[in-house]
Amino acid sequence: MRFKPTKQQQNEAMVGVFELYHTPINENRYDHYIYSFLNALMLYPDDFKQALELTSKLNKQLIQPLTEPEKELAYQQLSERWTDDLFN
Repeated sequence: MRFKPTKQQQNEAMVGVFELYHTPINENRYDHYIYSFLNALMLYPDDFKQALELTSKLNKQLIQPLTEPEKELAYQQLSERWTDDLFN
């Protein structure tokens, strides 16, 4: 299955990246990381490596960036949210 975001979705993702870069969500670092990842996927749907690099840059904007184990927990939370949305 191939994902191709619309120009409108990519514009909204760019705004989201800008906001996360200049105003990181330090109160909830996991949400910051998840939003960063999702926006990066919208901007680079065909280049997963580029999406991860952008996510990493946005993670570094946090006062206390997520560690590797915390990143895994963030991806797990994202997976659980997607599953909940699909079946509820």
